[in-house]
Amino acid sequence: MNAKVAVLAVLFLLAASVPVRAKKIPPRLFFLQTPVTMSGAEIPEGLYELKIESSNSAVRVTLCKDGQFVATALGAWVKNGAKYTEDSALLRVNSDGSRSLIELRFAGAAKTIVLKKPDATIHVSAKK
Repeated sequence: MNAKVAVLAVLFLLAASVPVRAKKIPPRLFFLQTPVTMSGAEIPEGLYELKIESSNSAVRVTLCKDGQFVATALGAWVKNGAKYTEDSALLRVNSDGSRSLIELRFAGAAKTIVLKKPDATIHVSAKK
């Protein structure tokens, strides 16, 4: 009997230690109407492929253009009371006049991706 309990305990511990796999959401096109900074990377205005990897509320977003990596950032899914009617980006206007991407909103969704502060994210900029 003790052996069965020990085996079950070991199986339970092994199951609990298996890492949760990130859920990849199909890439989507996302248009930025103005140049922005995301995680320290300067991103020109334009149409980008937005890739999202999500694990529970944690999320990693990656922007690509013409098949080339541009920037990535960490953030979190946050619920909203109403569904958005169109995709949009919430920007913060910095003291120097530049704009930082702080939130991504998606048409038909009642949740948004709030990006973490630049010092808490990974960044690399691509050639322009």
